[in-house]
Amino acid sequence: MSLLADSAPGDIAPVRSALRGQYEIQRELGRGGMGIVLLARDERLDRLVALKVLPPQLAEHGETKERFLREARMAAQLSHPNIVPVYRADEINGFAFFAMGFVEGETLGERIRDRGALPAADVVRVLREVAWALAYAHARGIVHRDVKPDNILIERGSGRSVVTDFGIARSDFNPALTQDGYVLGTVHFMSPEQASGESLDGRSDLYALGCIGFLALSGRLPFEGTAPQAILVAHATKEPPSLRSVAPAVPPALAAVIDQCLRKRADDRFANGEQLADALGKALQAVESAARDETGQTALSSDDAMLIWRRAAELQAEAAARLESRMRATAGSKQLVATSMAPVGSPNGATVAEQSTVSDVAAPTDSYRLRDVEAAAVEAGISQRYVALALDELRASPNAVQRAQPIPKWKEALATRILGTTQRTLSVTRRYSASPRAVLQVLGRSLQAVPWSLSLRDTLGGHPLDGGVLVFELPAMVDGNYKWTWTRYGVYVPELRVSLAPAPGSAKASEVTIHVSLREGLTANIAGYSIIASGGGSLSAFIGALIAKKAMLLTGAALAGPALAGGLLVGVALLAFAGPLYRWEIRKAEAELQAALASVDAALRSIDIFGDAPTPPLPRPHDAGADLLML
Repeated sequence: MSLLADSAPGDIAPVRSALRGQYEIQRELGRGGMGIVLLARDERLDRLVALKVLPPQLAEHGETKERFLREARMAAQLSHPNIVPVYRADEINGFAFFAMGFVEGETLGERIRDRGALPAADVVRVLREVAWALAYAHARGIVHRDVKPDNILIERGSGRSVVTDFGIARSDFNPALTQDGYVLGTVHFMSPEQASGESLDGRSDLYALGCIGFLALSGRLPFEGTAPQAILVAHATKEPPSLRSVAPAVPPALAAVIDQCLRKRADDRFANGEQLADALGKALQAVESAARDETGQTALSSDDAMLIWRRAAELQAEAAARLESRMRATAGSKQLVATSMAPVGSPNGATVAEQSTVSDVAAPTDSYRLRDVEAAAVEAGISQRYVALALDELRASPNAVQRAQPIPKWKEALATRILGTTQRTLSVTRRYSASPRAVLQVLGRSLQAVPWSLSLRDTLGGHPLDGGVLVFELPAMVDGNYKWTWTRYGVYVPELRVSLAPAPGSAKASEVTIHVSLREGLTANIAGYSIIASGGGSLSAFIGALIAKKAMLLTGAALAGPALAGGLLVGVALLAFAGPLYRWEIRKAEAELQAALASVDAALRSIDIFGDAPTPPLPRPHDAGADLLML
């Protein structure tokens, strides 16, 4: 019989054949000690599911098969928003399997491996949701016994944390299936009682959750080593280091919660998941308070609050415009766009979404707490993400948010008349057949190296892999191999904003968007074209006057008036030419942005062929923030 266990990692043909007609296997999601996890479509219910399949070779061992099916039975009893639901457990053609909900995203383990230590507020949110899930399971007599970062999924988009893999979970109502002295679990996250083979309760899972918090906040484990037995002995006998001794930046209130989870005696830990979640909630308030203290802002002035709202609305509207453009390009459905997106491009340069949203938020009379500013914006329909981005801009550079103030109507009308367009933003997007992490690394190397020579100024809204925005400054023209002529000196854009996101419908593809604001170059372009028109008209009038004077001496006719009128006509003609020329410069700038993204694609293809990226020339000097992209 063909066994899945004997197949190559990418060969899932046997299970695809066995389950044909009920599940359409799409791809492999992962492998573990208890089988392989596959993404499949339930053909009867037409929904995506994750299938955990036990190979027939393992199913021949009665204990292993019983443990596998017990996982499905116990998990199926649990119905909680932070626990992966189980829909079906069955055996077909020698393959024991169960179908569970598919959570699109990444594991906490992957996030820590990609980013290192995580922001305290993010860690608290994950730990709280997992604590609630464990409390729910513990109340039903089920101890997970294998709580670890790779068993915590973080849903893309919502950020919801979901616990999975109750593969070695034990119910108080069922006998243990392991022999005495045989310990199941992952050694780096085992409680002292589990490492010693003693009886367990829910507090053992809370110890493991403390180990996860320690790792997520510090980037290291409480006990590290290569020998599993030595790590087990350390968990059972040694006191772990205090969290702040290895990560002094962690807020004291949060460190105290993690340290209590890691107490050797179960009685010294939190009694249950609810108590731990409550303690984490209080620690989160302390973390947010500390963050406000670091910025020196516990409240915003009325002017700053209005700027935050306006800038957040603008960011949201720009994102909507980019999505609308992408939907039109990929689906060609104008009706869908019209019904799902707000119109873009109002006469004063702001979108309709921006106008209605900002006007719905009443300006504060004195000052607002940051929490009130966020709540008011969300109530008015502005996503909290864009409020956070706008707030980060204000903290990084108050002048950055000042640029979000509305363009005066007279200036907007003048710009539209001279430049011949209401377009005030420019965005390009490219899809890559690589994970966001791989794309981020190559993106940093490529764009900061010669010939692009961008300089990373800041990151807004968190890590780029979490939706944060990279802000790059464009270099000045220093040599003949300059790549930003039309972006920097045509439309007068001083900086680029780059965002990275997983491509819809694929875990192994990414999309990068470069966005620039054309508003900052309006004044320079209006002045430049006006000077060209007036200068050209004056020169034509002057030449015409000289010719008229000569003609008058020869013929006696007065031609000064027609000469001046001719110069005026030349000036008007030059001004009329400004619109087509400006739009041509926008297209040239767009081509430069596309070329920059194409260079990233070329570097990724080079990695596929040669196994590693070629060593690029060193970038020009830039601030220390560029190290973020050189990981």
